[in-house]
Amino acid sequence: MGDFNHGHIQWTSLQSTGREDQEFLNLVQDSFLSQHVLEATRGENVLDIVLSSQKEFVDNVKICEPLGCSDHNQIHFIIKVKGERNRKIRYRKNFHKGRYKDMREYLAKIDWNNTLKNKTTTECWNILKSEIDCVVDKFIPLEKTGETVKEETLIEGSH
Repeated sequence: MGDFNHGHIQWTSLQSTGREDQEFLNLVQDSFLSQHVLEATRGENVLDIVLSSQKEFVDNVKICEPLGCSDHNQIHFIIKVKGERNRKIRYRKNFHKGRYKDMREYLAKIDWNNTLKNKTTTECWNILKSEIDCVVDKFIPLEKTGETVKEETLIEGSH
């Protein structure tokens, strides 16, 4: 995007009369670029251009009145960018798919009388909590809660 001052290029027919203009036009074509501004931006010339490597990247090009004291018209356009927005992949316990029968069997095998014998209330609680955490980790599966999402972003530009 910018003011390239190649006023002898006819962008609709891809022809030019000036040597430097023709060299620039050849460079644009050799680079497989598309020009999106096809209306005059200064007087009767297209001096301000918007180039892209694919036509569908730029949309809704509008030529507007000059801003302030400028002798160039404004160019408004939308750039469409496809990309990926990454969300962190997180996991959570899926209690609906828990193996509760296996949990009960696991906990039933613990000799709670000997495990908790001569322990304070706090120590008993910590042992119980630790065993429950262990059994949940072992018998409750994880599920993903976030993933990578592709999206199209629209960026409005002007010159």
